[in-house]
Amino acid sequence: MQCMRDLRDRLKADLVKWYDCERPESGDEPERYVVCAGLAVLEHMRNAFPLCEEDYLTPGNQVRTGGAMISRILSRHGETRTYAKEGARTTRRTRVAAEELVALFNTHESIEELSIQERRGLIDELQGWLADRAKEYFDRKRIEVDIEPEKPMPDIVGSILRAAHDRNLAGAVAQHLVGAKLAMRYRDTEVENHSYTAADEQLRRPGDFLVGDTVFHVTVTPMLALFEKCQRNTRDGYRVVLLTQTTRLEAARQMAEQAGVQNRLEVSSIEQFVGQNVSEMGQFTRQGVQHELRSLLEVYNSRVEAVETNKAIMLEIPTNL
Repeated sequence: MQCMRDLRDRLKADLVKWYDCERPESGDEPERYVVCAGLAVLEHMRNAFPLCEEDYLTPGNQVRTGGAMISRILSRHGETRTYAKEGARTTRRTRVAAEELVALFNTHESIEELSIQERRGLIDELQGWLADRAKEYFDRKRIEVDIEPEKPMPDIVGSILRAAHDRNLAGAVAQHLVGAKLAMRYRDTEVENHSYTAADEQLRRPGDFLVGDTVFHVTVTPMLALFEKCQRNTRDGYRVVLLTQTTRLEAARQMAEQAGVQNRLEVSSIEQFVGQNVSEMGQFTRQGVQHELRSLLEVYNSRVEAVETNKAIMLEIPTNL
C-alpha cells in the first residue's frame, strides 16, 4: 500500500512538473493541447506500458487523440463541455508534449507490476487532475459572441445576454453592460462600479446605479422583493428605472402593478436601453456605431476587471469590430 502511494505521488509530481514546464513565458496556463496530450498518453497507458511510439503515435506521427476521445475522458470526470474539437491532434506541439510526458512516465518501471485494476485506478486519478485544468479553462474563458455590426443594436445586446445566459452569467453581464453604458454616456459623472455579488444593503446604496436622483435596478429575473425596494426608493424621493430583458418586460410590468408602483416606475428593456444609446453616441452612422460598440465592450471589460474575481464574466471582443 505504501509503495502504491509512493508511486502515485511520484507520478503526480512528474505530471505537475511536465505541465508547469509547458507554461508560456508569461506564466499563464498552458494551451489546451497540453491537457489533451496528457489525457491521451494516460489513456493509452491503460493497455500498454512502457509506452512505445506506436502505442500513442499514428503512422503520420500525430498523437493518437481526437475530440471524441478527450470528450469521453472528461465526461468520466464530470466535464461535458466541448474542450477541443479535434483533441489537439493537428497541433504540432502536441506530439512534443506527449513525447516528453512519455519519457517521464516510462522511467517508473514499477507501473508494470501493478494489476490492471490498480493501474487504471492510478490513471483515473492522474486524468482527474488534468480534467480539473480543463474545468479551470472554462472558468477563465471569456464569453464569446458572434456580432454582426449591421444588426440593430438592441439585437446585438440581446445576443450578448443570451450568450451570457448559456454560461449562467446573464445577471452579472446585464449589470456591467448597463454600468458601461452609463459610464460612457455620462463621462463627467462617476458611475459606481461594484461586484455583481455585492448586496445593495451591504454597500448602503439604493440600487445598482444612481445617476442624479434616478436609481437604476438591473435584473434578468424580476422578483416581487425588488419592487418592494422600488417602493422604498420612491418614498425616499428617488426616480426609479427598472431594466430587465425584453422577454421579461410583461412580467415585470405585472409585478409593478401588483406592488402598486406602476405609475411611479419606468420599466424598460436592457437591450433597448443600452442599444439605443450606442446608436445615438455613434450618431447613427455605420462607422460611428461600430466604434461605439467596441468602446462599450472595452469599457465593460475594464469595469469587470476592476471589481470581479471571476474573469469569465469578461467578453471576447470580436475581430470584426
